[in-house]
Amino acid sequence: MRKIALLFLLYVLTATVGYAQVTFQTLYTKNGKETKELDKAYYAKIIMLPNQNSKDTLVEEFYIANNKLKLQGTVTNLSGSKFKGKKYELFENGNLKSELMYSNHSQQIDTAFYYHENGKIKSILYYPFSVDTKGKYKIETPLYLIYADSTGKILLKDGYGFAVSDDTYTYEEGNYVNHKKEGEWKGHFSGKRYTFTETFKEDKLISGITTDSVGHKTPYDSINGSNPPNYPGGISKLMQFIGQNYNYPTPALHAGINGVVEIQFIVDKSGEPRDFKIKRDLGYGTGEAALRVAKKMKKWEPGHIRGIAVNVSYFLPIRLSTSR
Repeated sequence: MRKIALLFLLYVLTATVGYAQVTFQTLYTKNGKETKELDKAYYAKIIMLPNQNSKDTLVEEFYIANNKLKLQGTVTNLSGSKFKGKKYELFENGNLKSELMYSNHSQQIDTAFYYHENGKIKSILYYPFSVDTKGKYKIETPLYLIYADSTGKILLKDGYGFAVSDDTYTYEEGNYVNHKKEGEWKGHFSGKRYTFTETFKEDKLISGITTDSVGHKTPYDSINGSNPPNYPGGISKLMQFIGQNYNYPTPALHAGINGVVEIQFIVDKSGEPRDFKIKRDLGYGTGEAALRVAKKMKKWEPGHIRGIAVNVSYFLPIRLSTSR
């Protein structure tokens, strides 16, 4: 008898990695895309698997130009995306960028510190949490304690005032009242290709409008603004589809191959799944079989960010098991 099950977790990845037995490395461009060309690489990610000296999987990233540390932490998955304990990020000049704390279930907890590139404190947030008798974490709404500009001037204190939030994809700014977004917020995303204005009431998005580079406007609200791609019928239907259509290769059955095969793909702006890649292969034709069944998936509902359809990279783990 053979069994095929789709892992319960299907999640968005901004980056994925290759695999090796003990330590493996992957190169990425500045915008986080994997590359095999060193001259195009901005940083390298190194995953260190547990050994006799460590029970944890460790991840480190290094800037290619100067070999300085970019990121360091302990992770719970082989792709190096789910952290536990302390996570450190650094700027290319060596200054600390952020210091975050995660639970064993990769939930952000406790106090988070963010810094400007010149080394001055940028913001401090606190993630209230409690742990029940079974060790399960309950995370409450984060509290915005401090925001300061690069000169050290404090613009927000104890949840009241002006703050800026920015990363490689999105910039936004506005006011907080009692730790909650309030009134008008403005910003841009996707390399300033899109600008947006949003209205909040006690941290709830009331309405928003995105304007593209040619002036076309897209209105949205908290319901239709931002959402991930959705497979027709939901993840349970996708699990069912994979289980019913995966053809276990005969050599893999004879060899008793068990484990996880991983496929990466993109759900594009129209909802079409494309650019399939085998990210983890158990051999004996298991990876190729996973690729074939993944390519037979139906068209998805595309993901949206602030009303705009976007390409989303997905990581699809398929667990294989045999029993006789």
